[in-house]
Amino acid sequence: MNLADPSTLGWWYYPLSFVLNVLDSFVAPLPQELFVLAIGPLSGRGLVSFWAAVAVAWIANVLGDVWLAWVVERYRHVLDRWRFGRWLLAKAEAGERALGERGTFAVLAGLRFISGGRTASYVAAGLAAVPRRTQWAATAVGSLAWVFFMVLIGQLTQSATGLPAWASALVGMGVGTLIGAIPALIGWARRRSQRGRRDDPTSSTGTG
Repeated sequence: MNLADPSTLGWWYYPLSFVLNVLDSFVAPLPQELFVLAIGPLSGRGLVSFWAAVAVAWIANVLGDVWLAWVVERYRHVLDRWRFGRWLLAKAEAGERALGERGTFAVLAGLRFISGGRTASYVAAGLAAVPRRTQWAATAVGSLAWVFFMVLIGQLTQSATGLPAWASALVGMGVGTLIGAIPALIGWARRRSQRGRRDDPTSSTGTG
């Protein structure tokens, strides 16, 4: 396949997918999932190369994660001067809590499957000065798993709905968002329940 052939999507799909997958680490609402979800349907029609599209998404995710952690670690002393910096630091709360409760590698590799978890985990990694080797290893494994997970969702969605590639990718993005939101909602409910028990005076020992 000639990736630069105008009859394929290679001339714009790959660079745009790369940019969006890098920047999504910083700005989570970007629709980079669409490009990953559409890999199966688009490659099936010969519009993109499956392995080239997977490689672009994987490399972009890895670079975006490590870049975000480096920016936070390098410029943490000035981030709170800007609105965007304060937003990044606020994202770190969930990531720091997870790093304290679970293993660093597991958090950095797996938290991306939860909505907003990619940004939160690597902001926290930057603040905690997690070793670069750990960051590279965790994002390499986690990003590859995430890319293939998204490809699988996109392929299953297209097979189930029969919709065109981009339409099935939109449906798949909704499905992926719901899957990622479930652990976040469970964690939120647990934290709320724990706060409620701590704030309840009847739960204290020696009262009655």
